[in-house]
Amino acid sequence: MSFLYGAFLAGSVAIALPILFHFIRRTPKGRYEFSSLMFLKPSPPKLTRRSRIDQWLLLLLRSLAIILLAVAFMRPYLRAQADLSLDDAPRRHVAILIDRSVSMQRGDLWTQAVTEAKSVLDKLDDTDDVSLFAFDETLYPIVGPGNSEQLERAQRREVVRANLDELEPTWSATNLGKALLSVAERLEAANDLQQAHASLQIVLIGDLQAGSRLDALQSSQWPETVRVEVRTVQLADPSNARVRLIETPGEDSSEENIPRVRVKNASDSNVEQFEIVWLADQEERSRPVSFYVPPRQSRVLSVPYDLTGTRPDRLELRGDGASAEFDNIYYVVPAIQEQLKIAYFGQDPADKPQSLRFYLDRAFGETPARKVEVEPFAADAPVDFEFGEPPRLVVVAEAISDDRQSAVDRYLNEGGHALVVLTDDAMVTALGEWLGQVELTAPENTSKKNDYDMLGQIDFRHPLFVPFAGARYNDFTRVRFWKHRRVKLDQTENPRVIARFGDRSPALWSLERSKGTLYVLAAGWHPDDSQLALSTKFVPLLTRLLELAAGPQLESASYVVNQPVTLPVEEGARTVRKPDGTELKLAEGVSVFEETTEPGIYSLIADGTETLFAVNLPDAESETAPLGSEQLEQFGVALGSRPSQAEELDRLRQLRETELESRQKIWKWLVVAVLGILGFETYLAGYRTRQPLQEAGELA
Repeated sequence: MSFLYGAFLAGSVAIALPILFHFIRRTPKGRYEFSSLMFLKPSPPKLTRRSRIDQWLLLLLRSLAIILLAVAFMRPYLRAQADLSLDDAPRRHVAILIDRSVSMQRGDLWTQAVTEAKSVLDKLDDTDDVSLFAFDETLYPIVGPGNSEQLERAQRREVVRANLDELEPTWSATNLGKALLSVAERLEAANDLQQAHASLQIVLIGDLQAGSRLDALQSSQWPETVRVEVRTVQLADPSNARVRLIETPGEDSSEENIPRVRVKNASDSNVEQFEIVWLADQEERSRPVSFYVPPRQSRVLSVPYDLTGTRPDRLELRGDGASAEFDNIYYVVPAIQEQLKIAYFGQDPADKPQSLRFYLDRAFGETPARKVEVEPFAADAPVDFEFGEPPRLVVVAEAISDDRQSAVDRYLNEGGHALVVLTDDAMVTALGEWLGQVELTAPENTSKKNDYDMLGQIDFRHPLFVPFAGARYNDFTRVRFWKHRRVKLDQTENPRVIARFGDRSPALWSLERSKGTLYVLAAGWHPDDSQLALSTKFVPLLTRLLELAAGPQLESASYVVNQPVTLPVEEGARTVRKPDGTELKLAEGVSVFEETTEPGIYSLIADGTETLFAVNLPDAESETAPLGSEQLEQFGVALGSRPSQAEELDRLRQLRETELESRQKIWKWLVVAVLGILGFETYLAGYRTRQPLQEAGELA
């Protein structure tokens, strides 16, 4: 016989109550005088030295009822049918998932995480399997579940312990959702493959910061068989802030172009006062600028730097504590002003608003990164681009001689870019053969302002118009053309028409000339021909033409850690120098550089030209406030811990015993027996109380 609730046995001590009541003898305490008995001789009762039990049967019945009632509350059952072996309970597989993203470099967070992981190992049962995963943006299976049969359980734990000592935080961001799903899928796959029917458990160890990406959980269903136990490591002082450079809007030389900087403070930060300074070669290049930023807010201020000497290449934030230095540096490519020349063939004056040259000179204002100079060529000046620095772009606004055509052709063959602006029909006739057999179809329309044409068709896939492809910028309906040259390109070899007028005649097209590109515009941008020079499209269009003339360039000068960098050149000797000084030689045909594994200034060296680009930490990694495990529950993640095999066996045994007890229902028979005993005891007690009248006392 076994019992579900043995604690109710303590209720049997109530058996002492009827015994105590039986030992208590009640004697009358009051005295009353009766006149009719005053002459009788008193006869006091004879008392024994100690009380004794007179009603043994009643006492036994009452005690038996109490004992049976206590046994009924203990829910007895026959346990012989509830025996279980260890194989009846599933073993547990615990996957330790440790965060090694850059935010774990703060203070002693990584030491806490490793210590927590080792404590998980120490508390495992002998029958538990264990695996180890680390993650940042990518999941790293250190000791996976697939090779659980190759090592003994004790050996696997030692391997996991040794790998924990070798792991270190990286500079990558945190993709928590993807890591959790990947580990859960791997556990389920290994469980199905081995047909182990194990109890699956993930122990997540990390700072669980607010910048962790969870989008993968939103798009996928969490497996019901996997539970997640969250163990968060924290710092005593969670203060943290980040610094970012805001690009100065506009490139007009009239603007001061003073760099503006944003500082954002974490929501749980205890610090509000910071300083920002520009650095170059670890030396200050500006005076410190103070920022007052309350928690959960950001501030933007101008931080000028010294224009003399070496240009700064990084911003440093000071004041958020030694434990939050991981994101206190923001790297920028040092600003180096590029000197550019545009060769101009045209005799129109530069000081008259009706000329092409007037607007071309004013299209490119001087900026810290670029200074453009338009170099006109007189009619009798020799032209030879092979000596000295060749121009970035050649603009032809008049009919040029054969010698100049040959000079421009040599320039194009070497990879140059040229733009021919057809200012009148005579220019089309003079240059038609050189431009690839371009022919006039009709004389130009001489009417103004009452009759105009617009660009009716634009190829936004062409590199020249890619910046205008967005819905916000692709409206050219306000650019009106009063006059344009109507030409046909039937005899031209492989022209690429970029834009057409409303009458379907070509407005802008390009021709490939060996390594270079020749662009032809069938109308001028000056007011006599069109409104192009006065529109908001003119400066961006010429700027984009200069960018294309510069040849292949990096898409950006700033990237984040682990972001692929598309290389502008796929051939030739190419080397990338990383911030730590190591150099990586790129193989032929490699078009993407993916080794941006740490923040800093990188250098791409190709064909003797060095191009710098900066790599910084993702902004999300600076959001170090706690995420809260309840957000994981909102995405359907099952939180909690799985019991060990021994605990599961005890639970199964308890369920089996509860099932047996509910099926046997022995307690009901005990309750019936108690009711029967109490009924008999009540009858017997009533019968014993019916005593005959006592005889009158003896007369005095």
